[in-house]
Parts: sequence; C-alpha cells; structure tokens
Amino acid sequence: MRVIFQADVKGVAKKGELKEVKDGYARNYLIPKGLAVEATSGRERELNDRKQRQQKREEQERQDMQKLAAELKDQVVVIRAKAGDQSRLFGAVTNADVAKALGNMGHPIDRKKISMEDMKHLGEARAVLHLYANITTAITVRVEAESSQ
Repeated sequence: MRVIFQADVKGVAKKGELKEVKDGYARNYLIPKGLAVEATSGRERELNDRKQRQQKREEQERQDMQKLAAELKDQVVVIRAKAGDQSRLFGAVTNADVAKALGNMGHPIDRKKISMEDMKHLGEARAVLHLYANITTAITVRVEAESSQ
C-alpha cells in the first residue's frame, strides 16, 4: 500500500514522504495512529504542490541571503562600549552585541549566525556571518570607547 507519512517514523520514513509499505502495517499501525494516510491521486498531487511551493520559498530565501551577503561584505560595524585603563573594556563585545548593531542598521540577523571571538579590548576584529547553507560573508567589528559626558 502506498502511504504519505504525516510524521517522522524512525527507521521508516520522514514526514511528507511517499512510500510503499505492507498493507497490514499501514492499516493496523500507521493509519490508526495518524502517522500516515493512504496515498490517493489527489493527496499525491497536493503533496507535489506543497513540495514545489517549499522549493520556491527556499530558492527565494537563498537569493535574498546572497543579496544580503553582497551588501554586508566588508562592512564595518561600529560598537561603542565603556573602556577602562589600557583600552580594556568593562565586559566584552559578543555576537549578541554585533547582532543588535546589525539590527539597528536594518539587517536583522540572529546572533547564532554570527561567529567571532568575544572582544575585550578596543580595536577591530573580523566576524563571519553564516546567513544560509554555503552563504557566508565577513564583516569588520570596530569597538570604540564610549564618550563620557
């Protein structure tokens, strides 16, 4: 019997897959537990349409991320922080601070997609943005002393 899986079944199939399974397995286990439905022509057509829409969405997102990577390439992000003696910061500048600064510049990027060493001194460092699968770009993070007034 051909079934469309509604949920992941370990060792058998992933959600959304169309697969041939034994009749008894489908009727007695998969269908009653809601893990799969019988594959009719209408459901198969719907599954294919859903997959095509998902591919279009992913391709659009990939193009958007490539465009963003081109915009951000070699961009300098300036972060102001309090510093003490010998240009040492009170605390550290982390990827969360860089994500916030990028968000203020109009490029909201999740902090988990930014890899860099925590900065504990004034100066510059490189940060790598992992925007999408195989799409990365590097930016420069410049930490400047906050003016005390």
